[in-house]
Amino acid sequence: MNKQERIAEIEEELKYFEIDPEDYEEQYRESLNEFGEVQIGNMSFEPARVVEELDPIAYRCGLNDYVDGLDVEDDPKYQELVEELEGLKSDLENTE
Repeated sequence: MNKQERIAEIEEELKYFEIDPEDYEEQYRESLNEFGEVQIGNMSFEPARVVEELDPIAYRCGLNDYVDGLDVEDDPKYQELVEELEGLKSDLENTE
């Protein structure tokens, strides 16, 4: 694949880039746990664990909502693609 083709490929990836919720699951769990543990009798549990085990659908929906609130340009995978694209464009300009 030549540089022009790779540039076109990256531009297409960036155009339709979606954040992978699994990459942000730990941050989501931390955000749920910010408010402290849930007390049930003399036992305590992390809120993220309670939601995940009692209502896994709500947990996944919450994770997706959390990810939807993130700026795609802050995602490390997105940034890597942008850096690669900029490097390829620079290389191409230098060879012309």
